Order: sequence, then structure tokens, then C-alpha cells
Amino acid sequence: MNIDFLRLLMDRTGFPKEAEAAYIESAGRLDPEAVDGAISFFYETDFDIAQLTPLIEDISQSSGVSVHTVWGLFLAFAAERAHEDYLSQGISEQVFFDTFSDLRYKAVECMHNKGVWGTFVQFWYPIFYRCDIVKLGRLEYETITYDGPAREVAGVRLCPGRKVANIHIPSSGEPFDLESRLQSYKLAYDFFKDIRGEGPLVCVCHSWLLYPEYRKVLSGSSNIVSFQDDFTILEIDDGSFRDAWRVFGPAADGPTGQLPEDTSMQRAFKQHLLAGGKNGSALGVLVFDGERLLK
Repeated sequence: MNIDFLRLLMDRTGFPKEAEAAYIESAGRLDPEAVDGAISFFYETDFDIAQLTPLIEDISQSSGVSVHTVWGLFLAFAAERAHEDYLSQGISEQVFFDTFSDLRYKAVECMHNKGVWGTFVQFWYPIFYRCDIVKLGRLEYETITYDGPAREVAGVRLCPGRKVANIHIPSSGEPFDLESRLQSYKLAYDFFKDIRGEGPLVCVCHSWLLYPEYRKVLSGSSNIVSFQDDFTILEIDDGSFRDAWRVFGPAADGPTGQLPEDTSMQRAFKQHLLAGGKNGSALGVLVFDGERLLK
């Protein structure tokens, strides 16, 4: 439980000053031996969140610190070893800190939704400690093995067993326009030489942002609509709006008629929900040759 590393991580990843102060104060209330033991257990069990959860809950109960804050602190302290693992794989320190800036994004989301600094999506993080994800520019890329049916997209054969980059869109607040995305795709093209060989970079993404129905909700100039245009949509999953909290925050659990209308996106999605519009997500594939998106 290295406080100096915690300070370094928060500084390099741009934590808000209020979050830094809250984390340092809360860390002083934790049992260092319990935290270090939990970190060792985390690595020994291949980052099994379910097995780790009782330990984190015990630390929260004994310290009086919110379990969300304990999770956030735990993941920050556990990142010290991940830092060494990323560097040992030849990944730059800058990419490491850019990647673990995700802890800041989730801390801000936690404050907005739960009223404390920390995280409530701890299940998302094992891939970070396995060194299976990197943030390159605006987007995060997770290395996965494609397991869907064989398809041909933009002249590229996508077959089961092929390594691809799975795109995630962090809530970093950074620009999400086409130029920013292209810059990220170029960085990924250079970074993932091992999985693309001499061919183009193949990425997949499964997200509510790709759900075609939302083109009717958002304006034609929306960056989300533009993002959909980067992909060939493979599968559409109709269902509930599980990601409503990303648009409406904690109010998402309340009555639809009382949802906030503070932003144009909130207003558009509220009207969509009130009108009984369809919701869901979609799986798309993106093919990039280093300069342009192929269709």
C-alpha cells in the first residue's frame, strides 16, 4: 500500500484535487496489511473480482470507508505492480498512465452517481491488470479473440480465432470528433502490428453508441452518429436502455417523465423514451489501413 505511488498515479492521470484529498484521507483509515493482502490475492486468483469482493467489503466495514472508495483505492494501489508489468512488455510509461486514467473517469462517474469518489464498476478492471488494454488517443483498445461467425468486411476475412482490437469509449470528456478518432486509429494501427501483420487493423465494438435507432434521436452532426459511420454493423441487440445512467446519471432510475433535460442529449433521449422508442446496442467492425477507414 504505497501512498507515494498513489500520489504519483493521481497526479499523472489528472485526478481532481477534491478526489486526491478524499483518497489520501481515506487511505489513511485503511489497514495496510489488509490492502496488501488483498492485492496479492487479486494477482494470485487471476484478478477474480467475485472472490476478492468479500475482502474489499471487510476492509470497508472495518475502516468505515465507503466500499466504492475502497474499490477505487484498491485498484489504484494494485496498479503499482501493473505499472511494472506494462513496462516489461515494452509499453511506454505514458501509455500506461493514459490507460490507467480510466480510474479517474470512473471516480468522477462514481461521485456523480453515488456521491463518493471511487468506483462502482470494479468488474470492468481485470483486463487492465492483465495488460490486455491500452488507451491510445481518445479510445481504449482491448486485445481479444474474435469468436463470431466468419464474415468478410471491406475485403478482409474475419474468422473465429483471429486476434482483433476491441474498442471501448471512455468517459474522458475529450473531443470525440472524427479527427480525434482518426488520430486514435492511427496510433492503434502502429501499436497493434503484432495482430494485424501486413494487413489493415481490424477492430470490433459492441456498444449502445452503435445502436442504429439512435440515429433518429440525435442530430446529423452528432459525433455519436459520425462514430456509427466508422463501422459496418454486424449485429443489433434490441432491449432495454441499460446505459441510461451514462446519459442521465443517478436520475436514470427514476420515472421517465422526471428525467433531467439539462443537455441536448438528455432532451433527445428523454423524448425518445417517452415516445416508446426502441433501445439497445450493436456490434460493429471497423477496418483501418493506417490512413483511412475501409468499407
